[in-house]
Amino acid sequence: MYTPMISTLFFLLLMAFQLWYLSSSQVKTQPVGYQVYVTNNPRPARLVGWALAALAAALFVWRFGWMTGLSAWLVGLMGVGNLIVTLAPFRYLRLPATVLLYLVFLTLEVAL
Repeated sequence: MYTPMISTLFFLLLMAFQLWYLSSSQVKTQPVGYQVYVTNNPRPARLVGWALAALAAALFVWRFGWMTGLSAWLVGLMGVGNLIVTLAPFRYLRLPATVLLYLVFLTLEVAL
């Protein structure tokens, strides 16, 4: 039976929170790339963010069970939220860097 990788679940949470963050009216950064679309169309971006967060929550529950899954989802959401709010003004979380970081952690998870 297939169980989702932890790095994939956290990557889904990271993308969901990043969409929420970029679609917020309080963000004062200059958008580049896909961020321009997100800031110009905040409603669809928020809906996609909610869908990704719900998918991640469902997969966390499927992998760990109800209480542990929801707790891990909440802790993961707080962790990626902190990461995005802290690092977004410095533009460290660009799409290529995020995907590369995901691939490194996925490789480590598969190899170990």
